[in-house]
Amino acid sequence: MTSRFSVASNNILSVQGNLDVYSVAEAIKQGSKLLKSNDSFEVIDLQQVNNMDSAGLAFVIELLKTSKYQKKNLRFKNIPNRMLAVAKVYGLSKIIPAEAFQSA
Repeated sequence: MTSRFSVASNNILSVQGNLDVYSVAEAIKQGSKLLKSNDSFEVIDLQQVNNMDSAGLAFVIELLKTSKYQKKNLRFKNIPNRMLAVAKVYGLSKIIPAEAFQSA
């Protein structure tokens, strides 16, 4: 299953489907394109993501990089706890700042 994006209210970009090794490259491409073309997105909601493996961290990192180049303060919400634990184990807290995560 691939990832799909939809615009929710309040400048939230919602992701549906999977963010795994099979779909993350296309998700990064689509998400980056949406961020570059729309200045209003501030939050990416991952609540409707069915499956997110460690490749999902690449999605988070790449979209944070894209937003940084766009001079935006992007935040993510509803990231699975296990993904936050993996990010901590791999020492990604320097790359993914705590303020990038918004509580649900």
